[in-house]
Amino acid sequence: MRKKCVVFVLASMFLAMPIVARAAYPEKPVEVIVAMQAGGGTDVAARTLFKFAEKYFGQSFAIINKPGASGEIGWTAIAQAKPDGYTIGFINPPGFLILPIQRPAAKYRLEDFQLIANVVLDPGLIGVGKDSKFKTLRDLMAEAKKAPKSVSISYTGPGTSEALLLSRIEKHDGVELNKVPFDGSAPGMVALMGNHVDAVTMNVSEAHTYIYDGNLRLLGVGSLERDPSVPDVPTYKEEGYDYLQVALRGVAAPKGIPAEALFAIQDAIDKAIKDPEFQAKAAELQMPLHYLNAEEYTKFLQGIDKDLQTEWKTNPW
Repeated sequence: MRKKCVVFVLASMFLAMPIVARAAYPEKPVEVIVAMQAGGGTDVAARTLFKFAEKYFGQSFAIINKPGASGEIGWTAIAQAKPDGYTIGFINPPGFLILPIQRPAAKYRLEDFQLIANVVLDPGLIGVGKDSKFKTLRDLMAEAKKAPKSVSISYTGPGTSEALLLSRIEKHDGVELNKVPFDGSAPGMVALMGNHVDAVTMNVSEAHTYIYDGNLRLLGVGSLERDPSVPDVPTYKEEGYDYLQVALRGVAAPKGIPAEALFAIQDAIDKAIKDPEFQAKAAELQMPLHYLNAEEYTKFLQGIDKDLQTEWKTNPW
């Protein structure tokens, strides 16, 4: 009888205890690591997006800049953060994917991340000066076939998506370009306008000013389809080069974040991108929006990563 009484008392005590409900996510602000300098294109994109995403999230987003080592410092910090949904970050494929392929000692891999959403898809381009004799990309490459390094082109240096593109084109046509590295697109354009190089490669969003002032004429863009901002410019594929050259900006978290965090952040981003005020701001900032949800973004990057790894084995850039 005594044992039954003890059990009854313990059961009664348990039933009488208040049930503490788990707090709904998010309980506090979320840190967003940006692996680039404050004030740059990635930083501006992140701050603009998350300013609007806060309206649909219920908490604020705090941008934390961790630049250095071509993005490796910031991306490693995202991968190694506690996967509780309170630390996420911006990533910049394909550079984000290229870095650990080129440097096996890098402390992150694609599989270390839970991808959340892609926000920006900015096609690459190849262009020439307004008075250039080259009218098409095929014209430019026909000249390159005449002699090694007979065609010069500015780019942002080894290890970039531009370097990969040029390496692929060289292999495709059996040519050797005179690739001239510059620290950004602006000095490359200065070289083009001064007739120091024959062509340039950069992103479409970086080129609008030069296109509108008449100093740059595009020969091709690296998107899957023609870019609506330059609809008369053929894709590389239309010119005979089945290569994709795009700069992506998206959001990722360390692998293993709670499902409710993933869904809440993804939902806030989705709603922000559909916000007419955000769309107007993105157009003003020349941010070419291209939303992909977590599943779509994961499949897209896995495909690019596989392609890059295969390319590196046979044609390291």
